[in-house]
Amino acid sequence: MHPSFDQYLVYENAHFRAEQCSDCYIPGYLILSAKERVASITGLTAAALQALGPTLAVVIDAIETVTRPELVYVARFGEEVKHLHCHLLPRTGALAAEFLASAAGGDKLNGPLLLNWARTRYASDALSAGQRAKVVEATQAIREHLRSGSLGE
Repeated sequence: MHPSFDQYLVYENAHFRAEQCSDCYIPGYLILSAKERVASITGLTAAALQALGPTLAVVIDAIETVTRPELVYVARFGEEVKHLHCHLLPRTGALAAEFLASAAGGDKLNGPLLLNWARTRYASDALSAGQRAKVVEATQAIREHLRSGSLGE
């Protein structure tokens, strides 16, 4: 059973929504979407452009606080979903080690390959109840961190 739309939502402002990725269950893997249905950053209004950096900062701060990754990947593609959105994937040491140990990993980290591998490895329809619970817990903690407005603490 998938959570409802509101259960995915962790943050929203006038220009953007941040939601737990619904088809890949990695704790803290969020999708930041522009509310304006544009295909490119260049299509955003001036107000949305001014809000983009601060929005990324507060959302990434929450991901870092809750999941303690070594790095947060920020990726923008648009091959399947055309409107502007960014993938925010917390790349933890454990995720990196699992990727490197996999057949896809090779001998060094490669962010785009890791993201692609993780989206298959952690597909939401192939996970245990325990993994789903970890995602729900992280989603709730990120939501609470963002509600507290504690950037930089």
